Amino acid sequence: MAILRLKEIMALKGMSRDELASRVDVSTTTISNISSEKNLPTIQLLLKIAEVLEVDVRELFIPTRGTSITQLEVDEAKALITKGLGILSGNI
Repeated sequence: MAILRLKEIMALKGMSRDELASRVDVSTTTISNISSEKNLPTIQLLLKIAEVLEVDVRELFIPTRGTSITQLEVDEAKALITKGLGILSGNI
């Protein structure tokens, strides 16, 4: 199951891997690996990507049409995001 909607959102925004990579200051290979889910981004990079794509970070995790997702997967994703945001804000 796909975790991130990065490819889909990039297509909707008309943004290439090269452009996104340049704007978030990483290599095109990094963006390629993230979009193909060979690697997952750090929370900080994920927040930068969301900012550049002008979407709420949670939109990167919303399943696409036709994708089945369990409540457990939703809960796990929410817990990871909450924990990451807590770490970034110094609350954890």
